[in-house]
Amino acid sequence: MLRMLRTKRIVMVTGFLAVGGFLVFANAEDKPEKTVTRTSNWPVKFTVQEKVPAVTQKKVEIKQSFYPALTKSEQQIQAALNADTKCDFPDIPLSKVMNSIQSQHGVNIFLDAFALQEQGLTAEEPVNVAVTGIPLKSALEIILKPLGLTYVVDSEVLKITTFYQANRTHQVRVYPVADLCKSHEDYQVLSDVIQNAQLGNWKPNGIGKMDPVISSDGTTVVAQNYAYEGGTISIFPQINSLVISQNYHTHNTIVEFLNLLRQVRQDQGT
Repeated sequence: MLRMLRTKRIVMVTGFLAVGGFLVFANAEDKPEKTVTRTSNWPVKFTVQEKVPAVTQKKVEIKQSFYPALTKSEQQIQAALNADTKCDFPDIPLSKVMNSIQSQHGVNIFLDAFALQEQGLTAEEPVNVAVTGIPLKSALEIILKPLGLTYVVDSEVLKITTFYQANRTHQVRVYPVADLCKSHEDYQVLSDVIQNAQLGNWKPNGIGKMDPVISSDGTTVVAQNYAYEGGTISIFPQINSLVISQNYHTHNTIVEFLNLLRQVRQDQGT
């Protein structure tokens, strides 16, 4: 009897193990095997792209208005011309008036006697002017203009001469304008604006100092100096500049005009 019970227990355990094994096996088959597919780019690398700052155009700064720069003596004369003065000359000869101004402002003044003589004037022409608290350059205009005279800064002195001589005495200056011009068209426009603003007299384009002139009989051709009065203006984009040949007063007006354009551009934020 005991033997039979042991046999049954063994059979039950064996069956249970068999069933358990079957269950375990069945559960193993129910769970599919996980597979990982790897690509050639594995593992994936993530990069953070840095924000690139916007490229801003560098602002062009002009170190000086024109070249060549004024000498020390010329700078002193220009400073004196801009300084206020006091003039009280009741019928005083022109030569004594200039001596008084020379002492008051500490500048060398030269009376161009040859130019005065061409205009039928002398250094003894009477001056009757009384002004105070105005720039010396304005006082000189009041004194000299009625006599048909003007002033220029030439050879590092303040020269008193005729309008004719002043207008025909030209200086060549190079004006850097990279801050005002970005393309060749801009340079041409600026050149046209300077001439059209009537800042001075200009020769027609392409006209030189020596121009052929046909006489009245239509046969004789002669060379006439300065057949066309006025200065010239040339574009030199390789150095971002305008090359201008003009008289003293026109150059001063051009400097003021370019500074005005720069001020307008700054105010507009362009």
